Amino acid sequence: MRRIITGLVAITCLWPTASLAEIVRFDILAREPAFAGRSFGDVGTYERITARATFALNPSDDRNAVITDLALAPRSSDGKVAATADVVILRPSDPTHGNGTLLLEVPNRGRKLAPQLFDDAAQPGANNADKAEDAGIGFLHRQGFTMVWVGWQGDIPSKPGQLAMTAPVLKSITGPAREEVVFDNTTSPARATLTWPATDAADLKVSVRAAWADARQAPSGLLAKLVDPLTVEITRPDGFDAGALYEITYTARDPVPLGMGYAAVRDVVSFLRHDETQANPLLNGLHPSVSRAIGFGVSQSGRFLRDFLYLGFNEDSWAAPCSTD
Repeated sequence: MRRIITGLVAITCLWPTASLAEIVRFDILAREPAFAGRSFGDVGTYERITARATFALNPSDDRNAVITDLALAPRSSDGKVAATADVVILRPSDPTHGNGTLLLEVPNRGRKLAPQLFDDAAQPGANNADKAEDAGIGFLHRQGFTMVWVGWQGDIPSKPGQLAMTAPVLKSITGPAREEVVFDNTTSPARATLTWPATDAADLKVSVRAAWADARQAPSGLLAKLVDPLTVEITRPDGFDAGALYEITYTARDPVPLGMGYAAVRDVVSFLRHDETQANPLLNGLHPSVSRAIGFGVSQSGRFLRDFLYLGFNEDSWAAPCSTD
């Protein structure tokens, strides 16, 4: 339990006066009862909101300038770079029964893990929130948390059960890429899918090591060839088991600015906490039903939160509008 608790961090803590959160559209795709109408003590039932957030970033804003290659991305007429992020929200059906806290879980490769770790919910139901048993023991729900997931990965597809971000492609941009693969089998030759298209088969290189801390090797019998721009075939050498780590380096093209995923989380959470228009699905009367936010992640998602803090994305991007009265 200690590892889970120490993974909780405050993700919005400042109130600047420079600009509004960069959410330009918040489209609700579905709004329906969660967990087949199961009730959770004094909190009552929950609803599930499936949405897509469109956000636009100004590359010259210091809070966005840290995003690699953002300034190279295609821009709209107002000079901003737009992207969309999948959003799923679980909230008390009666917002007055909530505890006022937004719990943001960073999806792990597009999946929700918090229902398993906090509520003992089983997959795939933990990712769906359809059946009564999908809530597991209902710990978070009985506490009245509003739970939010924001797709932040621009290198995976958006599809049912997998939250992602769709960001602009940087056409004609090339650069070095490095990827690591563990096949977990002994098939040879084995194929690996690259994240970005490779530009030149001659630039493709591969090494292997038995464990992460070992030195990289290029033993005889280790070969790699490009089947197509996104597929590498590796002939595996003797002496390495199924868990060997293969490192592929190549010159890639047409990437996307993946750092926009940090801004997606920042701006969606800020929007849900502060926006007082009917576009905010957490609006309760005149004000949002959440006033504070905490973030949670393990493994890949925990590393996301570490960098999220280090790069300063926990600075709230919302500013209260100026009054003319």
